[in-house]
Amino acid sequence: MLNGVLIGFGIMIASIVIPVVHYVAVPLSPFIAGFIGGGVARVDQDGVVKFGALMAGLMLLPALVIVVIKFAFGVDEILRLSITLWLLVAISLVPYTWFGATVGALGSYLTRRDKNDQSA
Repeated sequence: MLNGVLIGFGIMIASIVIPVVHYVAVPLSPFIAGFIGGGVARVDQDGVVKFGALMAGLMLLPALVIVVIKFAFGVDEILRLSITLWLLVAISLVPYTWFGATVGALGSYLTRRDKNDQSA
């Protein structure tokens, strides 16, 4: 499952750096990452929520980096925005990521299940 989570997280990060496309890709990236990562991990119905929680847990890393920057280096602003605003945005992305990755992984599971039912 860890491979699927890391692949999904990589998809979310990669969608940020693509110019112009990132306006559409970033909001959809948790769902797409959950769908693809869930397929790689072959998540079943019992592991869908766990998969989403692991992906959301990885989204806590940016919040942790912001806290380290704040307290270790004493920085009060990043790109002219308050460190508190950055922290709130980073933390608010955690439930969004959990929901998108969970729904994507569920869609991946249902697609695989239906495909297996039709071939049997």
